[in-house]
Amino acid sequence: MNRFATLAALTGALVLAGCSTPARMEQMQVESSLGDRAAFQNSILRSQIAMKDVTGGKETNPMWISNVSSEEFARALEASLRGAGLLADNRQGSKYLLTAHLLKLDQPLMGASMTVTATVQYTLVERATGKDVFSRTLVTPFTAAWNAAFLGAERLKLANEGSIRANIGALIEALKGVQVSQLSLQGS
Repeated sequence: MNRFATLAALTGALVLAGCSTPARMEQMQVESSLGDRAAFQNSILRSQIAMKDVTGGKETNPMWISNVSSEEFARALEASLRGAGLLADNRQGSKYLLTAHLLKLDQPLMGASMTVTATVQYTLVERATGKDVFSRTLVTPFTAAWNAAFLGAERLKLANEGSIRANIGALIEALKGVQVSQLSLQGS
């Protein structure tokens, strides 16, 4: 009977934990405000960035933990840049290429409130010269509160999505501070 009780407890824990699902692009993208678009209205970066590479993500194993795939991260980043008015309409006509590498996604194994911290290295390269004009590693935590979702697996997914969304938002904020003179100096 003791074996049966242990097996029943493990089965119950698995049912309560739920199956892991991957982070969703729609929940990772940054919804730009009119202020974001206005901030880039006169910027040299406006409609001049194309995605070169997005790497470092991991596919989700439904029996383990939720992750962020490179593909979903790339889609969220692209949609966010488009919303801010930074994405070039034509990749070949862009002046700058952006590379994003998800270095680390620190996740808790369990907990009531779950905090995930995303560390992403962004590099913006001038297409014509191949020189780096912007390089920054951004570290952003996000906490999904204990009452955000009943299942721990769902709270972890929400924390993953929030951390990547905060990271993309931090990138857009950092790009607001890039001046034409900075790009010219760094590019020469």
